[in-house]
Amino acid sequence: MFFISIALLFGVGFTLLFYFLIPLSAWYLFLWVPVGFICGVILLVLLLYIYLLIGSKTSSKLPSKHFLLRRLCKFCIHYMHVKIVHEGIENVPDARKDTFIIYANHKSNMDPMLIYVDLHQKITAVGKKTLFTNHFMMLIAKTYGAVVMDRDNDREAAKTMVKAIKDVKNGQSMIIFPEGGIKTRDVEEMVSLRAGAYKLAMKPEVLILPVTIIGSSHIAKDPRRKKKIVKIIYHKPITPLEYKGKTTTEVGNMVEQLINKDIENNKEK
Repeated sequence: MFFISIALLFGVGFTLLFYFLIPLSAWYLFLWVPVGFICGVILLVLLLYIYLLIGSKTSSKLPSKHFLLRRLCKFCIHYMHVKIVHEGIENVPDARKDTFIIYANHKSNMDPMLIYVDLHQKITAVGKKTLFTNHFMMLIAKTYGAVVMDRDNDREAAKTMVKAIKDVKNGQSMIIFPEGGIKTRDVEEMVSLRAGAYKLAMKPEVLILPVTIIGSSHIAKDPRRKKKIVKIIYHKPITPLEYKGKTTTEVGNMVEQLINKDIENNKEK
């Protein structure tokens, strides 16, 4: 609603500007109104683009950046008729005090957006390269400190992981999906394990926050106007002391079991 309100405000402004500056009959309002609102939308997109250009060169933790992104994400979620319900929100650490990495199952491209909006914290995410193929999406990634991972290139993926670990050491909390992309929407369970993803938390020794997402597989499969409820369950964080001495595979299996147990329990209800 925030962006729609701004676009409408710009549209009204352009309409009045055209009406008073161009000496034509009032009957031309039927022309000025649509033209004015088209100009308003164009101006809004242009301002957002300029903002991203400037923002990509500043800190990803600036409050104004997250104010705008959160409202854009809320608009997308509302547009897709998705309602978020959550459980265990009290388990989520404060990103201003504790660095943590969220590990979740992955069934929709909207999953990071759903967690981001629900948590209302300054966190970023690790995303596959194919999500950032256009210039606008890459600007968003740079502005908000998102990590762009090329999983088809092992050398580049390793370099990216090293940089991401450095960001985590500097206090940046992140969301990552250890399945390595959307493997299937036929089941909610986590169906594969990329143990290397757990290095992101284990190398810098930060909290691991397992998160279960239930219902997001319907976002792509169901009609847009059909109401969809997505449940997000936040587990108690796994501390560095708890995973010390364990391999990434062992920690991955631990997280996977927690997530899949939630999904099984919700099937029974």
